[in-house]
Amino acid sequence: MSVVSLNRDRKNYSTENDNIVIVEMLESLKGGRSLDVNGYPLHVLKAGHVIIKNSTTADHKPMPVSIAGAIVKLGAITAGTGYVNAGTYSNVTLTGGTGSGAKATIVVAGGSVISATLTTAGTGYKYGDSLSAAAANIGTAGSGFTVFVSETDGAASAYTALPSGHEYVGILIATIEASAAFAGILVHGAVNEVASPFAVASIKAAFNTATANRIRWTSDQA
Repeated sequence: MSVVSLNRDRKNYSTENDNIVIVEMLESLKGGRSLDVNGYPLHVLKAGHVIIKNSTTADHKPMPVSIAGAIVKLGAITAGTGYVNAGTYSNVTLTGGTGSGAKATIVVAGGSVISATLTTAGTGYKYGDSLSAAAANIGTAGSGFTVFVSETDGAASAYTALPSGHEYVGILIATIEASAAFAGILVHGAVNEVASPFAVASIKAAFNTATANRIRWTSDQA
C-alpha cells in the first residue's frame, strides 16, 4: 500500500493550468488515492497526468514518463570536511545520481565545499539525485561533499509504455508535489488534450478502452 507524508514544506509550482486541463468533472475516485511515486523522475505531478494502477497490489501510480533529465538547478550542499587545497575548481565532473555528464565549478574554502555552480547539465538525472565529486578533483583529499538536484528539464518528457501488470484508471485532477502525492483522480468527465502535461495520442485508444470511454477528450486551445 502506498503511503505519503503530508507534513512537508510546499515547493513552488504553478497550478494556473489546472482549470484549463480538467474541463468537466462528473465523477472521481471517492476519497482520492495515495500514489506510489517510486522512481518517478519529476518533483511535480501536473493536473491532467494519466493515473494507472497495479492490477495485483491495487497501488495507484502516475503513468511513467521518459525525460531528457538535463539538470536545470542544483540545490543544497553538504559541505564535507578535509578538503585541503582551497580554491576554485572548474568543470568538475559530478558523480552519482541516475544520469551522467553533469559538471560544476566547485569552490573549496576552510576544508569544505562552499559552493557548486552548474556548468554542464548532463542527461538522465531526476529531482532529488545526490551528486558528489572525486576528492582528487577538488583538493586532493577530503570527503562528504554532496549536492542534490533540485530541478531537471522535463520539456522533452513523454509517456512511456504501460508497465506490465498495470491498468489505466483515470486522470489527475489537480497539480501536486510528487513527494506528497495524495491525489484526486477523475474517472468520468472531460479533459483538454491540448493542455495535458504530456501528449496522449500514443496511449489514448488503450486508455479509452480501459476506462470504458468515460473520459471525453477535447482540443480547446490553452
